[in-house]
Amino acid sequence: MNIDNLRMFIQIVSLGSISKAADQMHISQSALSQQLKALESLLNCQLLERSNKGVRPTSAGEIVHKYALEITATYDKMLKDINLLDWETKNLNILATSVICSYALPCTLYHVKKNYPTFVLEMTALPSSLVEEQLSSGHGDIGFIVGQPKRKDLLGKKVISDRMHLVAAHNSPVPKQITKDQLVSYPLLMLPKIHRTRTLLENYLTQMGIDLSSLRILYNLDSIESIKLSAINGYGLAFLPYMTIKKELYNKQLRIIQLENFELECEFYTARPQHTDKINPDLAQLITYIEKILADTIC
Repeated sequence: MNIDNLRMFIQIVSLGSISKAADQMHISQSALSQQLKALESLLNCQLLERSNKGVRPTSAGEIVHKYALEITATYDKMLKDINLLDWETKNLNILATSVICSYALPCTLYHVKKNYPTFVLEMTALPSSLVEEQLSSGHGDIGFIVGQPKRKDLLGKKVISDRMHLVAAHNSPVPKQITKDQLVSYPLLMLPKIHRTRTLLENYLTQMGIDLSSLRILYNLDSIESIKLSAINGYGLAFLPYMTIKKELYNKQLRIIQLENFELECEFYTARPQHTDKINPDLAQLITYIEKILADTIC
């Protein structure tokens, strides 16, 4: 039995008219009548009674209509379950800088899981250069990095931009505003040079005319949380993206220090292998979804 013939019969009964059903299904009335005759022939009974008011199901037609609704619903559920079974074998391996991994993605992944419930999501925090290296080696599906990908075998797309701020402990004696010449008087807490946010910052400070060798870098810490904790305890000042300090600013643990002419935007990009679209369209669709919603779902 053709499932489409059952859908056709449901449509005719619903509209009470063969001509209206034909219009909605975008086929000719004669073609629809032929499908109806084929179904009646298969079941060896008349399914519709015709009148000047349209058509209505016969007693046999009412039985067929009842089961046709159940059969088509079961058929649609079968297709959905098959599709979900296929998706159950799919993983999304995310590699991201610590900023994105800790402060941007957690809430985004909640929405991803809600809309793609059968995907298994795995997330690893790495510096941008290592994210690119892993993706090029085939060890990840999507990466989140600072700036555009440097490797030519990766595709990049800008997803968010976040302002960098100079911060100090809320009760610190540091003035609300300082000049670039005054910056060298304060101890600084930095990420290691392997992190692209450190490179981005140093390049910008150099463009401002600041001699990097004159900076009082107290020590390099490998995590944003360690830097924030040290800054909160008054050990030094730190340059951090706004998304990483929102909570501490609200709780009055940190405050922003206005540095003369300092307006640095930290741009974050996705990175992914160029072959993703061709090999796995489902995965490519999910990646596109993440790129679309990330800016609006940051925690």
